[in-house]
Amino acid sequence: MPYFITMNKTLTFLLICLTTFTFGQNTEKIKHFEQKNVTINIIQKDCINKQKGIEKQYYFIEIINNNPSSVNISFKKEVWYNNVCQSCNSQSNEYKVNITVAANSSVIGDCNSDNKSLSIFSKMLNLDKVRKLSKYELKNINVEIIK
Repeated sequence: MPYFITMNKTLTFLLICLTTFTFGQNTEKIKHFEQKNVTINIIQKDCINKQKGIEKQYYFIEIINNNPSSVNISFKKEVWYNNVCQSCNSQSNEYKVNITVAANSSVIGDCNSDNKSLSIFSKMLNLDKVRKLSKYELKNINVEIIK
């Protein structure tokens, strides 16, 4: 009987840890665009690395290609911080995305990626008096199927 109680407590503890880990991650997925069997989702995620003192929130761009062929996708990111558009009149490549996605696959930005083209910085989570993302748009989305 004591073994059963100990195992029951262990399972309960593991279940609580798993639930906390699963729901403790701040993520939200929004379908932003769909055309020619290509879907673009926007995923809000907190990127926290306590050892490096990094606590940032991003919107990551996920591109899903459900075609039997590769696709080229291009668009411009327009971002507003504190209600001021930072990229609207910019010709900088920083805000332009041009990417090839292989057949029946996907690409997504993430916290550890050096390629920032599939991310939109939102805010610092550990600082209050810094700029914050107030709006974003993906403009002129073009999907070209490679034959």
